[in-house]
Amino acid sequence: MALGELLVEEAGTITGLRVLPATAEGANYEICLSTEGMLRGTKITTNWTYLQLVRTDGSIYGTGDGVCTTECGQTLHLKGSGSAAGPDENGSIPMRVINHYHTNSEKFADLNGAALVGEYDVKPDGTTAMKLWHWK
Repeated sequence: MALGELLVEEAGTITGLRVLPATAEGANYEICLSTEGMLRGTKITTNWTYLQLVRTDGSIYGTGDGVCTTECGQTLHLKGSGSAAGPDENGSIPMRVINHYHTNSEKFADLNGAALVGEYDVKPDGTTAMKLWHWK
């Protein structure tokens, strides 16, 4: 098992946050995110809604759904999840994530069933950066 090529680079901004009822496991949030970037040399825009659980020990887990559109009008549907030990010394949250793509696009059909893994970092000001590699 090895990481392949870097496929996705995106930067974005959290556009919404909603507090959900807490559980015994911790605080729950619904987060909306909009990003722009590149997918294998093609410009993309992605919108996400994900649920984030901040556990009582400070660790963080998230899972969500996204829709990615390319500059050519193609659509890719996304499922993702990730985790972090908690905020770092600067208040940023360094998540490690796995995303799964599904599309009817011929150009990106090879991503159906693929796992893309990487880094999704959220800064205290709500800006984000993500890099994903193909996990082979």
